[in-house]
Amino acid sequence: MTEHDRQTRLTPPKYSAAWLGLWYSDRSVLYDRIGLRVDRMLQMGLLEEIRQLVEAGVPESSTAMAAIGYKEFLAALSGRQSMEEAAEAVKQGTRRYAKRQMTWFRRNEAVFWLDRCVLSDENDLFSAARRHLAEFDG
Repeated sequence: MTEHDRQTRLTPPKYSAAWLGLWYSDRSVLYDRIGLRVDRMLQMGLLEEIRQLVEAGVPESSTAMAAIGYKEFLAALSGRQSMEEAAEAVKQGTRRYAKRQMTWFRRNEAVFWLDRCVLSDENDLFSAARRHLAEFDG
């Protein structure tokens, strides 16, 4: 594997990547969207999905059950916490994960950031992305 990685680095990339990132200059907007997404996942049957996985024999200790959303609601389904506590824990965990993602992506100077708070209309957002891609000189 080490030799493969070394050889791969010697070959120049075939394509240049255009990096687009969504930025929320007002973090409360992002947090509100995360909260709505968790609520929507519950409405769309996340609890039933978790129940089916447990009934199918997927162990609580599996990697899949450690994902944000699964572990918290699994704890609620087994009575270790309330559904409200689980939902809030999922929202908090997702906010922390989003923060880690932003920290990681900000290190990449190639990312062209689109501020979702400024470009709140999808048409404006996609227009800005298309303009950037039209000018991309990768």
